[in-house]
Amino acid sequence: MTKWSLGYRYPIALTISLVPALTSTMAQAAPFNPPPATGILDSLCYDYVPKVEASAPDANAAPIEVGAKRLEASQGGTATYEGDVKVRQGVRKFDSDYAQLDQKSRDVIAIGNIYYNDGQVTVTSDKTLKSNLKTKDSELEEGRYQVHGSPVRGSAERVTMTNNNQNITLEGAQYTTCPPGQEVWTLKAGSIDIDQKEIFGEAWNASLWLYDYPVFYFPYINFPIKDERKTGLLYPGYQQSSSNGMEIFQPFYWNIAPNYDATITSRFMDRRGLMEQVEFRYMPDPAHVGTFYLENLANDKQFDAGNPSFNNPGTGSPYLSDGHRYLVNLRHGSTLLDGALRFGIDYTHVRDNDYNYFNDFSPTVGTQVDSQLQQSLTAGYYQTDWNLSAEMRRYQILSPYALLPHQMLPRINYNFYQQGNWFDLAWHGELIKFGYDSANATRFQQGERYTATRLHMTPILTVPLVDTPAYYLTSQYKLMATTYNQEVPTNLVRTDEVRFTDQGSGRLSLKEGTINRVLPSFRLKGGVNFDRAVGWYDGKGTQTLEPEFQYLYIPYKNQDDIGIYDATTTRQDYYSLFSDRRFAGLDRISDANRVTLGLTSRVYDNVGDERLRLALAQAFEVTPPKTRLYPSDSANTNSRSLLSFEGDTRITDQWFAHAGTQFDTAAGSFSSGNGAVEYRKDKLITQLNYRYIEDGNLDYRNPTNVALAQNLSQAGLVMMAPLADQWLMYAGYYRDIRQDVNIDRKVGVKYDSCCWSINLSLEWHNQPDNVTLAPTSEKIIGLQFEMKGLGSVGTGGRNVTLDTELLPYVRPFNLKDQ
Repeated sequence: MTKWSLGYRYPIALTISLVPALTSTMAQAAPFNPPPATGILDSLCYDYVPKVEASAPDANAAPIEVGAKRLEASQGGTATYEGDVKVRQGVRKFDSDYAQLDQKSRDVIAIGNIYYNDGQVTVTSDKTLKSNLKTKDSELEEGRYQVHGSPVRGSAERVTMTNNNQNITLEGAQYTTCPPGQEVWTLKAGSIDIDQKEIFGEAWNASLWLYDYPVFYFPYINFPIKDERKTGLLYPGYQQSSSNGMEIFQPFYWNIAPNYDATITSRFMDRRGLMEQVEFRYMPDPAHVGTFYLENLANDKQFDAGNPSFNNPGTGSPYLSDGHRYLVNLRHGSTLLDGALRFGIDYTHVRDNDYNYFNDFSPTVGTQVDSQLQQSLTAGYYQTDWNLSAEMRRYQILSPYALLPHQMLPRINYNFYQQGNWFDLAWHGELIKFGYDSANATRFQQGERYTATRLHMTPILTVPLVDTPAYYLTSQYKLMATTYNQEVPTNLVRTDEVRFTDQGSGRLSLKEGTINRVLPSFRLKGGVNFDRAVGWYDGKGTQTLEPEFQYLYIPYKNQDDIGIYDATTTRQDYYSLFSDRRFAGLDRISDANRVTLGLTSRVYDNVGDERLRLALAQAFEVTPPKTRLYPSDSANTNSRSLLSFEGDTRITDQWFAHAGTQFDTAAGSFSSGNGAVEYRKDKLITQLNYRYIEDGNLDYRNPTNVALAQNLSQAGLVMMAPLADQWLMYAGYYRDIRQDVNIDRKVGVKYDSCCWSINLSLEWHNQPDNVTLAPTSEKIIGLQFEMKGLGSVGTGGRNVTLDTELLPYVRPFNLKDQ
């Protein structure tokens, strides 16, 4: 079988690598991959670690220099070296007080102050080294070793090497990454056997010691001596949370083959039961890679007919017939024909009607959009100037109240690009069938949905009229042609019936049969770039002034008879004002007779890095657009868009700031805004942020859920600060001021020494409930202990990061460096 690497997962066994790498004619040890030197005090912790010195390719052929204070030798007899014995061969160095060589048997004995250094490892001993230059059999008493370029060091009471250094035995071996005199942890083994022809070595009577106390015992373990994975137990983990109670994880790693492996984890939750998690990874060759993941909880202890999280609102009947809960995920990617042909699968499924699975268990797989779990199959052929792709997509809904979206069965896209001397030509085509699976609809959405097959084609001609570094003017022409073959059922879902009832006539606007829509589009966009020198940044700063404008014209066509399959309203900001689309998707193409004006100013420092950017824009409607997303929506009568502002600045090398806002000039009020100020210096990071959204947008319980919370006014503070050389504190706090709700709170502290660390975190967040819509306060306690170079025990919460459970950390600026 061809060998391909999947990436390594190290079991407990591999943490023992105790062999000193003697590579002279007297001794040679097993290959060794030392762990990196890590920790917040690297420069202080590991100043004793010698640097790696590479040997020449022909190191064994280099001349050998021998020196000693006294030499006695007889022809064919014994050569004796006494007093400050030194042997040099390239970067290799060997010293001792006494050395003796039997010229017939080729036996070597070295005694006292033994020192060996080959640029990769240093070995010392105050006792005796015996070796034979013919057989390479060697024996070293009370050897101590230090790996170069790594904190790995240790000792062995006796090291024996036989069979031309192929077989190595260590007795009374010790291993640690702690600096001398600071041995917080040590791994000790009574006996270790290594056969360098094998992948793994064996150790007996091994134990882990913290200071002078043994804390874990291994009667027998084996460990890799080469760069290979190993079947065995991985480190266990644990955490404590309000909903699941104490959780204990015990993973088992199965190295099936070089290109196949699996991790099987038993996850015990004392408030829910035992869950089995299986992850299978495969890679028959580099062109085909995938992962299959499964979670299964046979009987959730919290499942109860009276638990509202499992019940249909108002009925009392459970969504699930029992407490069986599971998740299946498959991710696969294939590339053929040198990457031109590509296939992909992203499929995730939980048990039907298990709406709170992701809230309860937080699996790290799956693609979610607005409480919808995406399941897709993609294929495509890609060339330099054209591509053809296809996708089949359906959704599993994770809310009993949401309307099940349309499925893509399938979607086929064709794109073509050609760049001429004075023009750019593009063609975008799409054929898609929108289906609907009424069997998966909830009781709140009984009935059928409209469906359709849509064909859309758009040729695009872009002609740059003026193109210079100082100013530009570009024209663009589109012809957007769309055909729908639409079916409208008589028992329409109530939500659709309301949305598509015309306000004036009171009639259903959806049309059965073929619907054609052809709309031209004309866009003219231009701008000027002024710059001037400023006295900032040693008198070498530059400020720009970049006014730009756009005129967009698209005629009006009534589209209320077309259903909404993939269209939605886009959120306005500075950049969307210069787009030619008011709606995302193709079901609605808004009419436009609009002029957009914008002004951007930037400041660059003396090395060309952007330090400040301010941008202001507003669109003016010559004719207010008539196109609505739904016929039930009110007509748009505004002659001006929101006034949008974006600002980013790096005030100093430590201070950063961002501000963005949308102001309704007609109503004289702000519709949304966001801002952040951040201070960074070494490991100190502090950020104060705020965001405001009017009239319903992000739900505080789930930032991806739309229109559940109104008038959001949310403030946050995150911080990471060193308390001392070895102590680090981190915290996050988010609160919705308008709703008077704490969203997420986290605090943690980490002690980080040279060879070990401990991390304690505590977090409270409002865990959403997709059934009751009433969030519950969730508390997670995490404790993690790490022995650097050996592994870690414990999990829970998050590591040292400014992210919280619900909200990610976002850098407050987006500026360009040179």
